[in-house]
Amino acid sequence: MAKMNSQLRRGFLGAILILWLFPIQQLLAAPTTYGSTGLVEVPTATVVQGERIEYGYYHLKRKNDEVFAIPLGNHLEGSGVWQTENGKRSFKNFNVKYNLQREGIFRPGISVGVDNITCDAPRAGYVVVSKSLPFGVRLSTGVGTERYRHGFWGVSTPLFLKVGGGVFPDTKLLCEHIDAKTTYGLRIATLKGLQFTVGWRDHEPFWGVTYTIP
Repeated sequence: MAKMNSQLRRGFLGAILILWLFPIQQLLAAPTTYGSTGLVEVPTATVVQGERIEYGYYHLKRKNDEVFAIPLGNHLEGSGVWQTENGKRSFKNFNVKYNLQREGIFRPGISVGVDNITCDAPRAGYVVVSKSLPFGVRLSTGVGTERYRHGFWGVSTPLFLKVGGGVFPDTKLLCEHIDAKTTYGLRIATLKGLQFTVGWRDHEPFWGVTYTIP
């Protein structure tokens, strides 16, 4: 009996250690500059589900993007962009992303997506894999066609290890590379659902505001 209790204790402590080192992060989602859920330009395997809606505004080099992501069904996300450039506002693109595998403690999340379904620009398809690592780090990487053809990656890591929950001062360091461009930034949570992103993209500063409802 004593030996069994000792084994149970070790098993319980081991499970706690695994959950601490490899959390299944329920991150506060945010739309990218293309609309799909992700970092700044890099999509992740996360999709909007339930009754949540993501909305965002990015001030970029010589243009402004209003972006959104909505659930279209079980594991299916739709997203898009209204872009203002040279004083002219137009609907830029509509995208879909489908989650093939939800992220688990030892398994990555996997999603496939297609950009530019309803516009004249060439359609771009991709597959992306995302996985939470120790200490709150989350890595996403993938490959596809068009702007995804050379592969892409992105990583987010908490600035303060003991802070979370999607409210101030929860802050994530972001770094990503896609289409020969590298982006660095900070994503700062303020009120529940409201995040500010600032950084350096394609040799130019940028900023953005994103909000997740509810």
